[in-house]
Amino acid sequence: MELFKYIVRFFYRIRWWMVIFPCIAGVIAWFMTRDLEKTYDVKTTIFTGIISGYNVDVTDSRNAGVHLSNLMNIITTERTLKIVSLKLLARCLVYGDAEKNTSYISAEHYQQLVGSVPREMRALIDKQNEEKTYNKLVAFERPSVNNFIYRLLNYTHPYFSIPLLSQNIKVARLGNSDMIEIAYSSNDPGIAYNTLDILNEEFVKQYHELRYGETDNVIKFFQEELARLGKMLTSAEDSLIEYNIEHRIINYGEQTKQVAGMDASYQMMDNDLLITYSTSKALIDFYEYKLGDIAKAIRTNNLFLNKLQQISQLNTKISTMEITPDQKNQQVLENEKGVLNDAEKSINDIAMQLSAESASTNNVPYETLISQWLEQVVLMEKTKAQMDTRDIMREKIDRDFLYFSPIGATLGRKERHIGFVESNYMSTMGALNAAILRQKNLEMTSASLKIMNPPLFPLTSSPTNARMIILSSILGTLLFIIGYFLIIEILDRTLRDKIRTQRITGSTVIGAYPKDSALRYRRYNKAIDEMAIKQLSTSLLPHLSVSKQRIINLLSTEEKDGKTHIALALEQYWTSIGLDVRRITYDEDFLSEDSLYVQANNIKDLCPDLGKDEILLIEYPVLKSNPIPPTLLNEASVNLMIVRANRTWKDIDQLMYKRLLQAKNEQIPLFFYLTQAGRNTVEEFTGQLPPYTRFKNMEYRLFQLGLTAVEYNKK
Repeated sequence: MELFKYIVRFFYRIRWWMVIFPCIAGVIAWFMTRDLEKTYDVKTTIFTGIISGYNVDVTDSRNAGVHLSNLMNIITTERTLKIVSLKLLARCLVYGDAEKNTSYISAEHYQQLVGSVPREMRALIDKQNEEKTYNKLVAFERPSVNNFIYRLLNYTHPYFSIPLLSQNIKVARLGNSDMIEIAYSSNDPGIAYNTLDILNEEFVKQYHELRYGETDNVIKFFQEELARLGKMLTSAEDSLIEYNIEHRIINYGEQTKQVAGMDASYQMMDNDLLITYSTSKALIDFYEYKLGDIAKAIRTNNLFLNKLQQISQLNTKISTMEITPDQKNQQVLENEKGVLNDAEKSINDIAMQLSAESASTNNVPYETLISQWLEQVVLMEKTKAQMDTRDIMREKIDRDFLYFSPIGATLGRKERHIGFVESNYMSTMGALNAAILRQKNLEMTSASLKIMNPPLFPLTSSPTNARMIILSSILGTLLFIIGYFLIIEILDRTLRDKIRTQRITGSTVIGAYPKDSALRYRRYNKAIDEMAIKQLSTSLLPHLSVSKQRIINLLSTEEKDGKTHIALALEQYWTSIGLDVRRITYDEDFLSEDSLYVQANNIKDLCPDLGKDEILLIEYPVLKSNPIPPTLLNEASVNLMIVRANRTWKDIDQLMYKRLLQAKNEQIPLFFYLTQAGRNTVEEFTGQLPPYTRFKNMEYRLFQLGLTAVEYNKK
């Protein structure tokens, strides 16, 4: 509670500083902001459709928030703002008027702009065509310090500077929606409106170019790659076709399968012919053994041999024709078979005619043996003819194997090459389709960019921040004043009041004596002094015992702290109420430089004529020059340290005070008493001081935190 009261008194003490200086700062701020430039705010809202729009590319898993951020960043990129600045400059130069304000630029700002344009650039202005003027400005601009447009775009012009445009154009997303808001402020309503009007048109173009340019390049690449792979695939297929035609390949698998089948069938045929040949030869040998000389006679007959040779030739010819069938030779084959049958009958007749005996030794007719022998002879000749023909076909099959073997490897290599090219062709076609799908998706998302709220030409300016500047200056000054005095309050070692004195010295303050009021409360000085002395008397008398000499030591660490004045006032007051009081003063009643003072054991050694019932007010010299003997210090009923409230409590003062504490008896009290104190400090001990006006009564109640106290009229 004491701390809170102290804080209240602190603010009350600096109240005029807190009122006057903030008011002065407010007046100065008002004077400086009275001609503050007006500002015109323009906003536009754009629906993007990036998040909630329909997406035909289901494979596009990229975050829609990234697309939205990219769109917002495109608005403030240097490329976009440069085009906006140049188009705005062309529009202002073409449509501006030095005599009147237009919807593009005010007359004042147009005059400033035209006045800064160099003479060589004025020829570029075409008052009839904004587009031509813009193109000429683009051609005129060069990255050089001497180029007017380059300086205009890159320095600090409030309307055309790219860095300032980037700072002043605010782009924000509205909540979690697909909509973005673009805001821009300027001191010229036409500039503010036309800047956003051009920006709305330009950033959509930039967005389309960036998104379409990437996809168009990808589509072009895939189309060129697809055409190249298509040519490679066609060339490879044509090469395969030409190779098949050259080598008479219709179906390589079936053809090689037939060759393998023929080889297997001929293997079986070889086995059958070999068995037949071996069997026929064995039977012939057996029959010739049975026939004996008859067989030899038949074998040596020229006619028989000629027929046998004819039969062999016919069998060879027929076997050859059967192995290589031909529809045209079918009739010839039938004729040859007929001739073969006739030859077989003829050779049989010849054999019969040559037979000399009609039966064998086993009573077997020779006709039967000769027929069987002749049948085997014919069969063997036929088998031999077939085996000869078989050898011819075997050579043909071997040639087919040698022919088809390298063709298979070559066909496999060509087909693998075609498959590889075809696979690349199909994957490239899939990538091209995906790129085309993405392009369509981009067309849909870009088409969804719609200006919901176009910029409107501002008719009234926005409220200036003059009030905020004035309030900020007042508040800043107020905080500075409070901070300044608070630092002083913390660091200052001036005693001033009860709380500070007790905090700095560590002792107890028993009261305070006011300084004289110069003007306002001068007529109440006497009454206030009497109240302060009465309060001091009330505080001291309880410490004066009748059982011993009643002594009050008045001490101080420096001159002019008010010991004499307090002693005289106490003496006068106590005398007026009938107390026996005697004031003893150094250098009058005793000498402070005398050895008697230094070696005194009690006050009677200095003043032998003292009465026992007297109250002694002993005023000692300043402690830093003449320290008080411990015996005199401990003889007193009360030691009273008189200190001015308006002086600094120095280190030497604190040292003297500590020596007193070490020298005195703990039972003897040592109090501080403040002189030259302020009214508020005195009121802490005496209560409210006069005058007792309504305002002073209320002020005192507030200091005492009597917030709800009721004042009664005394009668």
